[in-house]
Amino acid sequence: MAGFWIYGEWAEDDFHPVVYELLGVARTLAPRLGQRVVVVTLGPEDRKTGVEKVLSYGAEEVLFLVHPELDYFRDDLFGRLLGDMVRERRPEVFLFGATSEGQALAPRIAGELGLGLTAHCTAFEVDEEGRLVQIRPSFGENIMAKIVSRTRPQMATVRPGVFPKAEPGEPRGRVEEIKLAALPPSALVRRAVRPLPRVENPLTRARVVVAGGRGLQSKENFAQLFELAELLSGAVGATRPVCHLGWISEEHMIGVSGVSVAPKLYLGFGISGALQHTVGIQGAETVVAINIDPEAPLMKQADIAVVGDARRILPALIRRIREIKEGKNGSGS
Repeated sequence: MAGFWIYGEWAEDDFHPVVYELLGVARTLAPRLGQRVVVVTLGPEDRKTGVEKVLSYGAEEVLFLVHPELDYFRDDLFGRLLGDMVRERRPEVFLFGATSEGQALAPRIAGELGLGLTAHCTAFEVDEEGRLVQIRPSFGENIMAKIVSRTRPQMATVRPGVFPKAEPGEPRGRVEEIKLAALPPSALVRRAVRPLPRVENPLTRARVVVAGGRGLQSKENFAQLFELAELLSGAVGATRPVCHLGWISEEHMIGVSGVSVAPKLYLGFGISGALQHTVGIQGAETVVAINIDPEAPLMKQADIAVVGDARRILPALIRRIREIKEGKNGSGS
């Protein structure tokens, strides 16, 4: 077994942001497993300069499979080529971002090789036997399951935004170019490709997130969060039940079924704090919860817990912030 592998998903002119998040994970875990950090990516030869970038973010080696026909992702072709690499190099761990590309590719490789795969991991540990423990919500998202793979490599997909990105430093390691002389005939399909621009969800980069749950009790009450978010230069998030009620679109959903956020300040109004939601706010620096129930899970988890009716506190907070911004409080502070 050799290597803590990361799939190097390419997005336009750089690696997908989740690759840098996985590098942060690998830099912590790989030494404890006695493994080197390896990024495995595929593409045409003119991508080499961009590929070298990850050597500054903790990658000790890059395996770069090169062929002109690898300019665009195809799960069947990429899966076949990476499956061959796994058979040949026998890595200990292989992580993928839980993006649309990663979720198409990882199960294909796992199925082809008869390997286990843990989806949507939100945390990792190394146990006393030196095995990677993969942690994810399970059983209706009410518990955090700890999973250990019996097969090698230990494969998992990781939700984007859960882990902080690796910090750059002095580059080390090297890029190993593996030039493919030929591809399977079925792969040589001429096509026109017009990639869509990647649109980042504002929640994933917001420094302030204001979120609401069913405790706000109506779509009209929930809509006030947009006013508060504007005052705080933040973004609006929501729980899954609120999205299913139609109060807001699902792109605002935080948690297992939505996005993960890591703001400096998170404000939760009328949110009980089911595990499905709270796994998405693990990266928040300060959590403030407003709920009428002091025993709600989010209230116990919060740095600041305010016991009260979120429907009344939300408009009062908006008024007070407006007064401060307009200098009506007498001191201007």
